[in-house]
This record gives sequence, C-alpha cells and structure tokens, in this order.
Amino acid sequence: MKIVFGRFVRVVFVFAFLAPIVQAVQAETFLSDDYIQASRAALNHVYRIEYNQAIAAYKGLAKRYPEHPGPHLAGAVSHWLRELYLRQDFELDHFISPSHFTKPTERQMPEEEQRAFFAGIEECRRRAQEHLRKHPGNKEGRYYLGALEGALGVFAFTIEHSYMKALKHGKKAYQVQKAIIDEDPKFYDSYLTVGTYEYVLSNLPWYVKWIATIAGLRGNEARGFENLILAAKKSRFVGNEARLLLMVLYVRERQYEYSLQMAQQMHRRFPENFLFHLNQAQIYEAMKDQERAATTYLDVLRLADERKRNYQLLPIGSFRFNVAQKLRSQGKIGLALELYERAVVDPRTLKRERTLSHLRAGEILDLLGQRENAMAQYREVQKFDDVEGAHKSASQFLKTPYRRE
Repeated sequence: MKIVFGRFVRVVFVFAFLAPIVQAVQAETFLSDDYIQASRAALNHVYRIEYNQAIAAYKGLAKRYPEHPGPHLAGAVSHWLRELYLRQDFELDHFISPSHFTKPTERQMPEEEQRAFFAGIEECRRRAQEHLRKHPGNKEGRYYLGALEGALGVFAFTIEHSYMKALKHGKKAYQVQKAIIDEDPKFYDSYLTVGTYEYVLSNLPWYVKWIATIAGLRGNEARGFENLILAAKKSRFVGNEARLLLMVLYVRERQYEYSLQMAQQMHRRFPENFLFHLNQAQIYEAMKDQERAATTYLDVLRLADERKRNYQLLPIGSFRFNVAQKLRSQGKIGLALELYERAVVDPRTLKRERTLSHLRAGEILDLLGQRENAMAQYREVQKFDDVEGAHKSASQFLKTPYRRE
C-alpha cells in the first residue's frame, strides 16, 4: 500500500466542487446560524479523515432540517470521499499525471455505497427545487443545484472514469455558479467552482482537450487562478477548500513556497489530518530539500507510532518501508537501516515489505562491513514468500557481499 504517491488532475476535480457540496451558504430565508455551526462541525470530521462520523453527523442534520438540501448532498459526498480515501486517491506526488482515471481500477465502489451517494444527490435536488418553487431565483437554492452537478462530475471522473460525463456535469455546475456571480459579484463562494473549472479546462490532456473544444468548452488558466485566490481571500465558507486547491496548483506551477504555505496552514487548522503533514514532506522533495523532507517524513512516522489522533489511520506497515527507501536513496543509510529493522519486527508490516526490509537491511549491513549480520538478514529473506526476485538476490548476496551499484 503506497501512501506517498498521488495524481494532480484527480485532486483538482475532487476539490473543484467540494466546498459548495459540504459547506453551507447563509441566507435569512434559507439557513440559520445553528445550521451553519452544525454543518461546520460535520465538515471538520471530513477534514480529519473521520468519514463515518461525518456521515452520521449529516444524517442527524437531515432529520433536524428536513427541508434543507445541504445535509443530503454533504452525506453523499462523504460516502464518495470515504471511497477515495480507501483507494488512496488523496496523494500529492501523482498530481502531475493526468492519465490515472483512464485506467481500470482494482477496487470497485460497493453497490450499497453507490446507492447511498446517488440517493443523497437526488434528495438534495428535490429539496433545492422545492426551495426554488417557494423562493424563485433564490441564489442559495441555485447554488445547491450547481453543487450537486459538481458532485456528479467528480463522481463520474474518479469512480466511473468518464472524462466526458465529468465535463458535462462540470459545465452545468460552472454555468449555475457563473450565473450567480454575474448577478452578484460578491457571492465569493461561487468563485471556487468557476475558478477550478477554468483552470482544469485549460490544462486538460491533449486527448481530451480536443473533444472539449469541439463541445465548446474552453478555459483560461490565469482567470482560473484569479478566481481561486479571490475565493481563498473573500469567501465566507470555502477558504479552506480554495487554499487546498491552490496548494495543488502551486505545486504544478512549481511555485513551491506558496504551495508549502498552503499545506502548513491546512495542517495547523487540522492537525489530525496526516495527509497535510505528508504534503509538506512531498513539497520539500519537489523543492529538492531532502533534509527537510526526511525530517518531515520521520515526524509523520513518529506521530503514527505514538498513535496521535488519526495518524493511526496511516498504513504504517508499508509507510515505514517507503520512508526507509527514501532515506536510503538520499544516502542516509543508518536511518534507513533502523527503519528496515523496525519493519521486520512490527506485526503490522505487510509480507512484501517484510521480505524486502530483510533484503535491504542485509544490503546496508554489507555496505557497513557487517558481513555476519548481513548474511543473517539474507537467510531471513528465504524464509518468506518470494517477492520481486528477493530470493534470487538473497542467494547471490549470501555468496558475494552486496556492493552499491
């Protein structure tokens, strides 16, 4: 299970419409301060990677506010986010690869979860339309209709792997939110969807962009950035989501200092979310600052071992091995050896990582001139299932000490 690898376009689509989906926009005729506070509390569960608690919280809100479209949409999105988390689709290093969702996935979203998602969407639609019948032209009711189109778009992209369906729903979401801005330029929460749509369209891969162009879909990268920055600075409720998107886009544009600032801000706001902590390490890597990257990865690992709230959700069995690999590639073989040796005695370490940890530990011990200890590690390799040619390598190194290639 790899936790430190991810993709760019998926996350842009993921958060393109996240804020209007899970947040609420206040209006005297539509929402109360009590609802705003309860909605924010539920959203905090989302940002803490506590999806079960978020789903339960939104169910409670739906009972308390039976005419409100927001809890149903937010609950639907929480089901979808939980699925993305289980697939490990919230990862920063892959953000520059646009082809992930053109490939088959090994995991299928359970039918029960899909039904829950679509049921929430339709309940949101019904309540938003009913609200608009009572309050024709109301911006908040229209806002939710745009938000549910955004939800359908990101679901099509991330779960169904359909670019064109995603673009179709995305266009509807954009049109609704853009119309609201044209009517009320100070409705800053809508700028998030509009800005993201502009940026995504201007950065589609060539094999999709020509289809979008034929369909009359065009974007403007600079304008997209302007709208996102405006949402981050002036929106009432979507500032976090705008900062999260800007973190991703700044990485893509190689403006790493700005991206790092966004990651640090998000982690300060949600210290239980280990992903924001990992993002900082990954940005340091992109900056070629290997020292701070290594220190940050080790900090994440330490907090996971200490079982800090929600850091225990990190798949420690594979993460420790991956960090050891990174340290070894940076020439920090002493630290890497320590992590390999901890991995082989930790019952949470997966079979593959356990076998390879014995092999890598043996290689480092050979480099350090500790031949007997190295040979003991190679013998341990042969006790486990063969993975990635580990048995052959161990046999070879039992005969001839490992030397750096």
